[in-house]
Order: sequence, then C-alpha cells, then structure tokens
Amino acid sequence: MIDGILLVDKNEGISSYDVIRKLKKLLPKGQKIGHAGTLDPFATGLLVILLGKGTKLMSKFLTLEKEYTVKAEFGYETDTQDKEGKIVEKKDTKKVSKRDIKNVIKNNFIGEFDQIPPIFSAKKIKGKKAYDLAREGKEVDLPAKRINVKKFKISEYKWPFVEFKIQCSSGTYVRTLVRDLGRELNTFATAVELRRNRIGAFDVKYSIPVEDFSVYISQAVIPVDKLDIFFTDER
Repeated sequence: MIDGILLVDKNEGISSYDVIRKLKKLLPKGQKIGHAGTLDPFATGLLVILLGKGTKLMSKFLTLEKEYTVKAEFGYETDTQDKEGKIVEKKDTKKVSKRDIKNVIKNNFIGEFDQIPPIFSAKKIKGKKAYDLAREGKEVDLPAKRINVKKFKISEYKWPFVEFKIQCSSGTYVRTLVRDLGRELNTFATAVELRRNRIGAFDVKYSIPVEDFSVYISQAVIPVDKLDIFFTDER
C-alpha cells in the first residue's frame, strides 16, 4: 500500500472522482484513496490525491490558501455560474473599463466577507448534495460562509473576456466571485475557464497529467514523512 500524496493536473471535462476511478485501476487492491478538495468538471489544474495515511491530512489542506486563474465572460449569467449551465440572465452592456473593474474589486472583493455558495455545489443539506437537490428542482438554501480573498487581479483584458488571478481561502467559490463581480458592475458575468494553480506550497507545475499515471505514478508520490516542509512554508 502507498502512503502519501500525488499532485495531479486534472483535464477539463472530467470530474475529480473520474481521476480517482482511473487511479484505482493502477493502485494495489484495497488502497485507501481520496482528494484534498474537488474541482468542477469544467475546471483544470491541481488536484491533490491522498493515499493511505495521506488521507489523514485532509484537515491540514483545508487551512491552506488556494490560487486560481479564471476567465470571465461578461454579459450573461448561468444557473451554475459557469459555462456548463443554462443562461438565466442576459444583458447587452457597454464595455466596462479595467479601471472600473479594479475599483469594484478593491471596494467589494478584497479581505474577509461572506459568500453564499452556489446551489450547484457539493455542499450537503441534510445528507444530500446541493447540486442533486437543485437538479431535482427543489429549493436550496445554503448559509453564507466567511471567506478571505487576498488577491483578485486582472491578468488579461479582452472585453467581454477578462482573466483574473485570484488568491483566496479554502472554501471560496471562484465562479461565485465572478458572478457577484458582474452584478456589482451592473451587468452579468460567467466563469468560462478555471484553473487551480496552487494549494498552499503545492504547485501545479510539479503535478503529472492524468494521461501519464501509468508511467510516472510510482515516482511522483510524495511520502507522508516528506510533507512537513510543505505545511510550514508560509506564502
């Protein structure tokens, strides 16, 4: 059995559990496995797989900051807050300047504030996942959660597309930040690309693609006894 973690670069179009399912076929029978925070199917980037005794580290990962790159398209909003959802709001809007976007971010989206998770999320309500209830057409009422956004900067501006680099606390929904930013700008916005670059000191540039599991899995696992340095590295 393997004890440690594996850094994976998840593809678009597959779920986090699809990654685990693929790994199970390559790992010893009965291998304990999990992950340290899901990624939506449309998202790419760092997925930390926990193996054996590494599964006991979940609570540590929940304290680590995360960094994302997200591309927003302005002018419409979907029920899932990403490109995979159904358009529920649309508005022809004039071009919003970089300066106006920066000002709204500075005044509303930096520091600690409350965020209501999207109804299409894995949050549980009385044992059932919110997205299952939403798909059944049932009312979903999720409580707000305190989050902390340390960085929210424009990295590329090609209206109506704007790309942002975001550094935030664990539990933050980036697609919700995009949706709420659109509303604050008196228009709508949807996340069309999302990539997780980093969780704490764990960086996607040291991960392996899903396609390379069978070749590199044994060399890529970081043993449990080598992980302390990652959790003491303050960023």
